[in-house]
Amino acid sequence: MTILLNVNENKIMYKVVILGSTGSLGRQVLEVLENYKNEFRVIGISAYKKEKLLKKQSKKHKVPARNTVIVSKESPKNLEKLAAAEDADIVINVLSGISGINSTISALKAGKILILGNKESLVAEGQKIMKLAGKTLIPLDSEHNAIFEILKKFPKKIPEKIILPCSGGPFLGKNKNQLKKITASEAINHPKWEMGEKISIESATLINKGLEIIEAHYLFNLPLKKIDVIIHPECLIHGIVRFKNESYAYISEPDMREHIENALFHAVNKKTPGQKKIKHLNTKKFTLSAPDYKTLPGIKIVIENYKRSPDSMKHFLQKEEQTIQKFLNDKISFIEIFESLQPAS
Repeated sequence: MTILLNVNENKIMYKVVILGSTGSLGRQVLEVLENYKNEFRVIGISAYKKEKLLKKQSKKHKVPARNTVIVSKESPKNLEKLAAAEDADIVINVLSGISGINSTISALKAGKILILGNKESLVAEGQKIMKLAGKTLIPLDSEHNAIFEILKKFPKKIPEKIILPCSGGPFLGKNKNQLKKITASEAINHPKWEMGEKISIESATLINKGLEIIEAHYLFNLPLKKIDVIIHPECLIHGIVRFKNESYAYISEPDMREHIENALFHAVNKKTPGQKKIKHLNTKKFTLSAPDYKTLPGIKIVIENYKRSPDSMKHFLQKEEQTIQKFLNDKISFIEIFESLQPAS
């Protein structure tokens, strides 16, 4: 549930650009911003090819035509220009896949506050982006935003480990023989989250969680050995940080709008609603288990590719996008996604 707070005591209007406004997450961003019309103004939006919806959004939010970018009809450079728009204060990058990388870099080079929901940017260019970012990058992924909020609450504590919860996807508990018969429509039907096709397949294979480990590695400057994944099908725990003698969890219903509010409020230096959701972790109250890396090896495949060549992860992401599209087009089976992405021996 969206929490309405008085964000702007000084009556400053913050100008916002949303890259990927017609996607599932982009639409939720606009939904949240509707509740804060006196605080935030949308001055730029983009879509890949959903022209009709983009025009509807542009009309509703009175976005100038010059800042309404349809990537399929325009040069990709126009998207990068929008990310660096001179009058923008905050850029929200919720683009899907590698298409979001250059825009992330453009926004940071232009000195914008960047709310980042494009994990591929960090997976492919983590070192470069974190050098550019300083304190102007705010994570939007639910897990990373939750961990960001926990670390913010305890700035003097040193994290011994961060744990990324994982729903397990729609095929939790199935065996390999059952996975051979999985269809694309079954794979995109996530039990808890409303997402686009690509991210839904990544979630079903657990590839997404492997990408999130690398994202966390860069965001929080922690080695891979200090980042774990735990299966949590209820999706009530969004992130866990283990300190020396205690663990804290961000506990809330699965709703991305809350994390969008957290990110927006942090961007304008206001108290975030998520701080109230941070509690001591009582593991007895939740279903928690280790991932089955043999049946769903997505996490393992991503980490193995990264360890072999961190500098080649953009190539891996390109191959991964192509492989997922083949599955969505019924050209390969669900199991063949894993076979295609195994690192070369």
